[in-house]
Amino acid sequence: MWRTPEELLEIGLRRSRVVMMNEAHHGLKRCIRTRRIGQRILPIAHKAGVRYLAMEALSSFFVEEANHTRQLPEVGVGMGYLHQPDLRALIQAALDLGWTLIAYEINFQNYPSDEPLTIEYANLRVEEQAKTLIRVLKELPSNAQLLVWCGNANVTKTSVREWTPMGYQFELLSGIEPFVIDQTRTVKFPQRSVEQQQQIEQFLRQFASELIKKGGTAGFLAEEAPVSFTQSCEGVDAFLVSFLNDLE
Repeated sequence: MWRTPEELLEIGLRRSRVVMMNEAHHGLKRCIRTRRIGQRILPIAHKAGVRYLAMEALSSFFVEEANHTRQLPEVGVGMGYLHQPDLRALIQAALDLGWTLIAYEINFQNYPSDEPLTIEYANLRVEEQAKTLIRVLKELPSNAQLLVWCGNANVTKTSVREWTPMGYQFELLSGIEPFVIDQTRTVKFPQRSVEQQQQIEQFLRQFASELIKKGGTAGFLAEEAPVSFTQSCEGVDAFLVSFLNDLE
């Protein structure tokens, strides 16, 4: 049942030409472990033939310079995630492998809103993100594989109440079912209740020996989820859980 991040990625690439994987963040705080796992799986993806990394945090000007120079542009603190060293290490690792970076976030100047936090605006944003990824795929060779790096629940392939995440929109509009790996289920998000956090910690204690054998972070396919994993598996194909769950 328990698999390494690399093993889950290999399964994902056998099942779909598009693998979506998320990092955990809350505002500008992030779980650095999720990004380090992303960097760790890149060589396995490369060996499997992946040469393209689409990332929600990227902007078009950043991508254009990085793809041309093979080095990351220097940016200020105002660029948020792109200023953080752990994300920059992940992106640079992809460039060092010869990969092409792809930006799929909307240009917010083209989608102005007086109420950017509404569910309507959120759904518009992720729909446009999905459409951009679909356009990119159509321009790539038909056998090209794509790794998509998202934030939090944006990878989910089912709607979440009124919200329609990017993973849901992508599958709906493209007809391609991506393989989704969720890294966030044990992260210590501030919005979790005390009861939810206690359930997560109990689950981690139950399988501590298995996690220790695999370096503290390991996972399982949704269809192999332990009975004690009480969180919803809907819309996700695999999960990574860990002892390293702080946001910083």
